Amino acid sequence: MATFLLVRHGEAEGNLDHRFIGQSDAPLSPVGRRQAAAVSARLARMPIDRIISSDLCRAVDTVLPAANELGLTIDQDPRFREIDNGRWKGLLATEIAERWPELWARYTSGEDVPRPGGETWADVRHRVVDALADIAADSPDNSLVVVSAHGGPTLALASWACGLRPKGNLYQVPLMPPWNASITIIRAPNPHLIAFNDVGHLPLELQHSPHLGFLRS
Repeated sequence: MATFLLVRHGEAEGNLDHRFIGQSDAPLSPVGRRQAAAVSARLARMPIDRIISSDLCRAVDTVLPAANELGLTIDQDPRFREIDNGRWKGLLATEIAERWPELWARYTSGEDVPRPGGETWADVRHRVVDALADIAADSPDNSLVVVSAHGGPTLALASWACGLRPKGNLYQVPLMPPWNASITIIRAPNPHLIAFNDVGHLPLELQHSPHLGFLRS
């Protein structure tokens, strides 16, 4: 089986405002760049065989220092993107609640509602699990593969590896949202969760706990 190091990107512009960034190509913030340097320094000391990333710049840039140090290219796969927020893209929670009050009430109660013009969390889980299964099938045994992604896809894959299926939106599982620049370790194709939300490589001032899951995107 292959071992996958799932890296959540560093803090992006808009994260601190709790905007629904989703598939907006928001860059890393200054703090996010420091987090990227820290996680990349750890990855560069590992015998990594391959690096794959969401094609959004905040995910690519989080592992770019490690790729440069290891002499590896980054294969970009849009299936590891964050959720498609549709018409919620770039909005604050208060703005969404004002424009879609009934839908927002259902969402914040835990229902996996489709975002207008966008995806559900079930859609995200389906595409990221398929992507990881495809990569695992093509990876030699005992290979070490980095996947740089986002909070939603990382949580979806971690819950899949634990055999958990959310009853409602993605955050209705007993796992916290992964922190920025954290590492989660999964073995696949027969999934096992080895480690979750490891931030031991980050100084304390760079360890950022996400807010409530239904506000993360």
